[in-house]
Amino acid sequence: MEQEKNKIIVRQPVVVIMGHVDHGKSSLLEAIREGFVICAKESGGITQHIGAYEVEVGGNPPSLKATDGQKKITFIDTPGHEAFSAMRSRGANLADIAILVIDAAEGLKPQTKEALNFIKKAKIPMIVAFNKIDKPEADPEKVKRDLSQIDVLVESYGGQVPSCEVSAKTKQGIKELLETISLVAEMEELKCDLSLPVQGIVIESSLDPQKGPIATLLVKQGLLREGDVVATENVLGKLRHLANFQNKRLNEVLPGQPARVLGFEQPPAVGDVFKVFANHEQARTQLKTKTICAKPPIAIKNNSDKEIKTLNIILKTDFLGSCEALVGVLENIPRDKVVLNFIKTGVGDINASDILLAENSHAVVLGFRVKTDENTSHLLRERGIKAKTFDVIYELAQEARRLMTATLSPETKRVNTGKFKAIIIFKQDKDTQIVGGKVLEGEITRNVKAEIMRDDEIIGHGKVKGLQKDKKDIGKAEKGQEVGILLQSEIKTQENDILVFFSEEKERATL
Repeated sequence: MEQEKNKIIVRQPVVVIMGHVDHGKSSLLEAIREGFVICAKESGGITQHIGAYEVEVGGNPPSLKATDGQKKITFIDTPGHEAFSAMRSRGANLADIAILVIDAAEGLKPQTKEALNFIKKAKIPMIVAFNKIDKPEADPEKVKRDLSQIDVLVESYGGQVPSCEVSAKTKQGIKELLETISLVAEMEELKCDLSLPVQGIVIESSLDPQKGPIATLLVKQGLLREGDVVATENVLGKLRHLANFQNKRLNEVLPGQPARVLGFEQPPAVGDVFKVFANHEQARTQLKTKTICAKPPIAIKNNSDKEIKTLNIILKTDFLGSCEALVGVLENIPRDKVVLNFIKTGVGDINASDILLAENSHAVVLGFRVKTDENTSHLLRERGIKAKTFDVIYELAQEARRLMTATLSPETKRVNTGKFKAIIIFKQDKDTQIVGGKVLEGEITRNVKAEIMRDDEIIGHGKVKGLQKDKKDIGKAEKGQEVGILLQSEIKTQENDILVFFSEEKERATL
């Protein structure tokens, strides 16, 4: 529908759904879109990247077909895994209204509070959705009381935060939630001037082998049209195709609407602001040099000023949002012993240039939801380069941990096994002696190592070659027993010396 210029219109709200990973955010969104095949089930049961979807409300169930009296709502679906705090933060910053989803049976979780902090920082209205109300153990009143302890008062507790009891499973309360969203949007008086210069935010971007760079844009102001020249700080392009999330072609996109577009010269960075320019020359003045996703390689030193081990990595992902999330996950892996250096990050399938770079930089190649064609696979085998692909972020992170750990040498772990007090010295040769005394702690066995302590200082080391009790050889002496020890040591033991026995075991190093 064409809009008149210089016309101020009421725009649709942009709603972000936030909360703990298992509290049903994605299933709630699916319940809202009930009856429509919008997206496939994500690997690992976790939404892996941000998506933007439109729903038109006013009927029951919600409809994607416009009719008189219906209103549109744009939903931003944010990842729920704890690894995606940066992406959730962006989700809150680009939305008009936030829905905080809480499992009415489980209550508040650390990620719930984390999401709440993002919403407060974004300074946007919030609606609390008590989900899974169909569970017998659901207790929304208890959750309301817990929320009041962190200064969140819902309306039924005398506060100003609207709340709804819903069930994504049974669809209970979904209509009421949508009505609440519409009411809050009306109170916010969301308006826009279509005559303003077009501006918006990149929600997601990817590189399709056939179509090239694809981006999901959310228009914040102005009227975006096919043929517009757009640019972020990193890339520019001329939009040659606009479509909604169902891939239905659009001629124009209003503020608050998401659209998948073709025409960028390369995938823009997720979260970047885009603008429309009169031509390519003006758009190029917007461009700046900027590194997307990864930071340049760094060398971290430990306290002894010695360089620690390094694992170089090349990371390829399906979307820039996935790339950003993965870099965040991998950077949270402890780096006290091994540094993880990002030699290259990028969007698209693993290719020959990635393999050659890996060979030259002694790097491993990790891919998320990308492929390796036959020629690249042949090159991998020929050059002996390690490359693995994954569909679940957690599994890729675990592989990175394993590779980092593999660079470390085994660690020697000491375990104290017993303590002995020397009472009498029976015999002393050049490197052996027989010492009589009492086991103070633990136990003593043959071939165990010993520290010889005198006046609380270590004066030497030895090794148990034999044990006797009542002139009979024994294999083990325990606490409280008086025994004789055949000790191999060049240090001459004296009465009242303390022998501390210990074993040393080789263990796989940890990060």
